[in-house]
Order: sequence, then C-alpha cells, then structure tokens
Amino acid sequence: MMRPVNRAVQAQRNPPREVQRNRHPLLLRVVGIVAFLMFGFGGYLTQWITNPAAFPIKKIAVEGEFNHMTSEHVQAVVLNAVDGGFFNVNVAAVRSRILDEPWVLDAAVRRVWPDTIRVSIHEQTAVARWGEHALLNRFADIFVPESSPKSSRLAVLDGPIGSESEMLSRYFEIQKRLDHIGLRVTRMKLSERRAWVVEIKDGATLVLGRHAVDERLDRFSEAFDDLLKGRWTSVALVDLRYTNGFAIREKPAAADNG
Repeated sequence: MMRPVNRAVQAQRNPPREVQRNRHPLLLRVVGIVAFLMFGFGGYLTQWITNPAAFPIKKIAVEGEFNHMTSEHVQAVVLNAVDGGFFNVNVAAVRSRILDEPWVLDAAVRRVWPDTIRVSIHEQTAVARWGEHALLNRFADIFVPESSPKSSRLAVLDGPIGSESEMLSRYFEIQKRLDHIGLRVTRMKLSERRAWVVEIKDGATLVLGRHAVDERLDRFSEAFDDLLKGRWTSVALVDLRYTNGFAIREKPAAADNG
C-alpha cells in the first residue's frame, strides 16, 4: 500500500525552477568580480616586478683569470649594458656586449637573487700575430685589441685573408721541426702563389717555396749541425727550393770578410 506523499517535503527537495535560475547570475557576478580583482592585481604585480626601481642591479660579480683585462673594466661594460631591474634585465644582450670586447673569448652571464649579475669570463690567448696589428688565438680566430702585447715571443703570420687556419697549423709544424735545432720562427709569409717564406730569429730567412715543404725542412734540419750551425750568424738566406740540396747567401759583412 502506497503512502501519501508529503507535498511540503517534496517541494523542499525540488525547489521551483525560478529559484534555481536566480542563483546562476549571482554566481557569475561573484566569479566576474574575483577574476577582475585577480587580473588587476596581476597587472599591478607585473608592472611592479618589471619596474627597474623595484629590484635594481646593485652588484656585478666578475670571475676569470685576466692578463689583458681587469675586473673593473668588465664591471663597467656590464653596467653600461644593463637596461632593467633583476627580473627584466636582458641577460643575452649583456653577454653579447661583453663578447664585443676583443680580449673576451667567451662569457657566461646569470642573475643571482636579489640584486647581482654574475659574469664568468674566458680571456683570449694570443698565439701569433696576424699582420702588424691583429692577433690570432689558438682557434685561428682574428681579434684586434686596442693595444697589442709587445712580446717578441709572438711570431708574425702574413698571408691572404682566409688562410689563417692553414698558416697557424703550418707555423706550429715548422716551429716543432726547428725546435730540435734551436731555431725560432719570428715571421712567416704565404704569398698569393702559395709560396712559403720563414724568417728566423737573428735575421736568417728560409725560402721553402710551394711544394715538398716538409721534406725541404727535414733536409735543412739534418744538415744544420754539420754545415750551418758554426756560421749561422753570418747567414742571410737559405734557399731550399732545390731537389738535392740548398743554396746559402751570406750577410754582406760576412761575404766581404770571406
């Protein structure tokens, strides 16, 4: 037997549709107000964070071993490149500006909370001169500092543009061969016709030509102790472009005395 339904209870469980509909606009208003407040606060927060005055860069920490630069110079370069506060400083632009410095081989730049830019520098190492004013690093890259080191230990390489890598490699090979007989290269030239000329400390010149350079150097090295060492200071030029030997030209004073 079915019990009669209490209409009051049923009405309470199933409120009229009009009441349910009225709740949705209220909820939408609340959500809209919250979203508006969050959007406004987010915009304010973003503006505050990106304001250079809010989180200014106060310290420039420089790391690296320097022979031709100073930490103070690097700090000045970084300060000139910084264009914002901690959160909006352009780290890539700062690094690019540092790499423009001739004596900088590589650099790493990062932010350190709350107010520091940390810079790590790898300085260039010159292994030879390129012409009279430029230098070469070990990768055969040309760089031109405002003032070149005056060290006499750096050989001068002089050749066509684009031959830097070839010349540096050949320079190392030739110097290694000459180390065994105690000679040091001071200048090396490569002509447009691909002919090699090497100047040795104390003024002698080796004319190697275009072909069989290694064989000609070996022939010179093998004969040096017996034929040239005792008279080396009087030798002006050794022409190695011969099949089975070489020609010697003495300095004028030595030739006159002979």
